[in-house]
Amino acid sequence: YSSAASDVYKRQKFYIMNTKTMLLLALLLFCNFIAAQEIYSIKSGSISFFAGTPLEDIDAISTKVVSFFNIKTGEVALNTFNRNFKFKRDLMQEHFNENYMESEKYPKSEFKGKILNIEAFDFSKNGEYKVQIEGNLLIHGVSKPRKIDAVITNNGLGIKVESKFVILLADHKIERPQIVWEKLAENVQTSLLLTYEPYKK
Repeated sequence: YSSAASDVYKRQKFYIMNTKTMLLLALLLFCNFIAAQEIYSIKSGSISFFAGTPLEDIDAISTKVVSFFNIKTGEVALNTFNRNFKFKRDLMQEHFNENYMESEKYPKSEFKGKILNIEAFDFSKNGEYKVQIEGNLLIHGVSKPRKIDAVITNNGLGIKVESKFVILLADHKIERPQIVWEKLAENVQTSLLLTYEPYKK
């Protein structure tokens, strides 16, 4: 009888230990799942700019953008290779990469920042949110602190981020030769249109 009772006790102990182990594993998997749902990566996106004047249109667009967005912490990171910007004329693209951006020396432009007052927003819910993102904009090897206004929209299919802001060439030590002063603007009108989806490892 004592042997049978001992066997029952062992089986019960084994069952309890296995149950605890399974619950722990489930909890860890659940936590990983929750963490994964907080991170969004870019599904499609574009960065465009206009640097022209009444004398000449100078505009370009890059659709090869890498970006991540944490909807819980509000952290945002974005970058693109400068050579990804496409112009209407090949000569403009050549001057952009060789004379202004020096793309061989400074291949990428990037922004890293965080949404201010993040606790006031719940991006997991459908809606439109007007936010300010504070961070650092790195262009031409020069990092500049910036506050950027943006509109974030969640329509249930993904998260869309739209923003328009101005970049000063002088802020990033991009020279504007006197010969092109009348054609190349000192203030560059910049637009972002980014669509995110849950990040998949």
